[in-house]
Amino acid sequence: MDETPAAQTPPTAHDARPAWSARLESYLAVLRPLKAKSALREVLERELLLCFIEVNSGGISEYPMLATQQQSIVNLLCRRSDHPADSVLRKLAGNFPVLLNRLDKETAAADQAAMEQTTALLRNTESLLVKSVQGMVFAMGLTTDNFEELIMRHFGAPGLSQFAEILKNNEFDQGFWREFVERFIAQHVAEGYEHLTRAGKFHLSKDGQTVVVRYLFDDVLATLHDSPGEIEQTRVQTGFAKASAPTPERLAVRKVVQACLLKGLGFLPGEMLLEHLESAALIVCMDPVAESLHRSMQARAAGQEAQEKHPLPFLMEQAVALALGAVLVLSKSREDFLTALGSLRSDELDAVRALAQGLSIESLERVLFFLLESAFVGLLRDKARDEGAKVTIKTAALRRSPVPAVDALASRGLTRIRKSQIWLADPTRPDMLLFKTRTPQQLVSIMQVLQLEEPLQAEVRRLWEGAPFRRDFLVVIDLAQVARTTQNVKAKLSELLLKFGAIQAPPLPVPGAAESPQA
Repeated sequence: MDETPAAQTPPTAHDARPAWSARLESYLAVLRPLKAKSALREVLERELLLCFIEVNSGGISEYPMLATQQQSIVNLLCRRSDHPADSVLRKLAGNFPVLLNRLDKETAAADQAAMEQTTALLRNTESLLVKSVQGMVFAMGLTTDNFEELIMRHFGAPGLSQFAEILKNNEFDQGFWREFVERFIAQHVAEGYEHLTRAGKFHLSKDGQTVVVRYLFDDVLATLHDSPGEIEQTRVQTGFAKASAPTPERLAVRKVVQACLLKGLGFLPGEMLLEHLESAALIVCMDPVAESLHRSMQARAAGQEAQEKHPLPFLMEQAVALALGAVLVLSKSREDFLTALGSLRSDELDAVRALAQGLSIESLERVLFFLLESAFVGLLRDKARDEGAKVTIKTAALRRSPVPAVDALASRGLTRIRKSQIWLADPTRPDMLLFKTRTPQQLVSIMQVLQLEEPLQAEVRRLWEGAPFRRDFLVVIDLAQVARTTQNVKAKLSELLLKFGAIQAPPLPVPGAAESPQA
């Protein structure tokens, strides 16, 4: 999607399509030759849909410019699948050539009354198809635009350039997500690991019969890029932000749209409906049909006649069509994304599915961090696979708070003694403090022992609930297990430390560089 400053207007309803008569002629110009050749129904339907998209693209807000994205829209509309949303769109798309053929016959017979009736039905079908494509475009645009912003935030301009190349060269399907995962997850983690081991960015310690190599996720993130940045929001992102604004007016529109979709999308499986209802409703609210629907519902509630271009039932159909297009893109892209993560374990995939809720940057960021963590752990597990019980890969997570946020509680009664009982310094980050407690119950208990006032307890709980985690990756070497399998424990330990980058291999001798004999 093309980038546009946030100050510019969000998507509009400007219709740059040809007039109806010109659109009709374009449709008939495709239909008639195919009928003459007795083309298969599937071929006729596809060719008409291709024509439909070309003719109507000017009336679809933010229709993509990249050929790969345009082809993705065509494939979604034209290819048959077993997706529940697709079955409804297929009926809609299949009805279009039927009505067009009927109108062509009625025109030849000069049946004016029948022509008027069929024209109305055909134009309504065209309108619903346009809305379904609009939903696809908005959903695809939001996904790619938000990922662009996320990539710029953490990988900088070089990463953004690589993401743009992936967009340019891949349709929005499994191939796109495989490329994304390979470049921004697998490849980066491999490069980051090499950087950490070369630079000595790890902590080596011994505790009894175990030797531990500790890597910090902070250090992994620090290798993403030296100079991350920000990019201006696109019109699609601006439109989504406006639609999701927590103002009374926008909340009222969203409430009406969600009620409409709960009924209109009732045929979807319950889990899919609950998973995508909120996002689909917000996408519908980006389109002018949402405001029209809201005004019509208000007029009906007041016993007045609505002043909208279309009657209420048809506005509801348009909203549902738009939501169907959005749900089709959102659900298929999620499944394609999960398929691209085939190397993850089933529990990790479940975690990604749980994290990937909604379309916010924060949601995508949580997914990105989780995938980077999982990939780093996976890399360590691969290295440990042949070592059996000698090596165990573990992770540790500790909640922490920014120092200024904790210091700000001094005015609420947080004395130095109280502070030292709840937090301790994070030796890896001087700007952070680690919570001493591991569970909410432990935190409540220590606050009661310290007799913290209720307002102060509320502030501490707020920091706990919103606390970021310090995540550590641990390679735990069991010396007792090593001793059971080898007589030379020291040599095997050196081999394991070398495997995990904790010691560096001596440089290979350069051929021909041996010392020359002394005279």
